[in-house]
Amino acid sequence: MTTVSDAIRTRTSVRVFNDKQVAKEVIQEILELAGNSASNSNIEARKVYVLSGEPLKAMVAEITTGLYSGEDPDTPEYPAYPPKLQEPYRSRRYACGEKMYAALEIPREDKSKRIQQVMKNYSFFGAPVGIIISMPANMLEGQVIDIGIYLQSLMLLANERGLATCAQASWAQCPNRVRAALGIADDERIMVGLALGYAQQEQAVNRLDHPRADLSDYVSLRGF
Repeated sequence: MTTVSDAIRTRTSVRVFNDKQVAKEVIQEILELAGNSASNSNIEARKVYVLSGEPLKAMVAEITTGLYSGEDPDTPEYPAYPPKLQEPYRSRRYACGEKMYAALEIPREDKSKRIQQVMKNYSFFGAPVGIIISMPANMLEGQVIDIGIYLQSLMLLANERGLATCAQASWAQCPNRVRAALGIADDERIMVGLALGYAQQEQAVNRLDHPRADLSDYVSLRGF
């Protein structure tokens, strides 16, 4: 049986899924268990939209049509990164991206293919299940932390069941389009998406092993 340690070690961001469907019962079990995630004062300030089949296809079609139409872009819910990303974070981000594009065999000078790859975010990379997580617009940073905890729970529970995931901040870059496509009220902030399904294991981009920072880079042990 997969342990929590196994799930953390083997979880990766998958960007090529096969078309095998995920049983509704499996999705419900994951969602029920993830509901036990820590939440500050147990306020559980989140809403979760889970799509598959025709509703998923309709959402993807509406979003991608809008994005390719040349209409004015949305104002993102939040910046994905600081405007001037400092070291060592800038180098880590660059190395992560270059490793991914190398696995996809997309050279740096092929801007068109790189844009096409970015746009695959908005089809959940072909996953059979797409999840959008929002929170009430009047919530603050503490509840953002709670969303992150909940998201991690979803990913580890999916991994335990042989499923693959990719967390996607990209959905927060077009929140008005997401709200319109899903009929979500304006008083909800679109925080993150999650692609979920079964990975095409033979794809090199699904088997990336990104190096992680050493404990000494960010941990201060005191009193031990």
